[in-house]
Amino acid sequence: MMSDREQIYELYVRYAFAIDARRYEEWIGYFTDGGVFDSSRLGRFEGREQLRRFTETYERAREGGQTRHVLSNFNVEVAGDVANGACYLNLYLTKNGKTEMIGVGTYEDRLRKVGSRWLFESRKVVTDR
Repeated sequence: MMSDREQIYELYVRYAFAIDARRYEEWIGYFTDGGVFDSSRLGRFEGREQLRRFTETYERAREGGQTRHVLSNFNVEVAGDVANGACYLNLYLTKNGKTEMIGVGTYEDRLRKVGSRWLFESRKVVTDR
């Protein structure tokens, strides 16, 4: 059985793979019902319907390209059924055979254990300027 910390790391990885593969309903499922995604570039989205709207905005922003979220330097503090987490984010976009880094920053997270699953209660993207 995985520890809480290992389950949270697995959540981070699944989140990145889901959004990069355009599995948006799966991506939404990694948030609590009232979950918040807050992007310094694309805005704040709260709850499942707004998260769906985010995926539409995100899809348009990709302009048909392929993204890759590369996460590192995980820092997670678990206290019972809640946790605070953070990690570095490098975001790449490949389009027309050319790959470029389009964002560098951090994720700042509040997580909650719902049943046996860890989910994002809030996830904030802070891009370097």
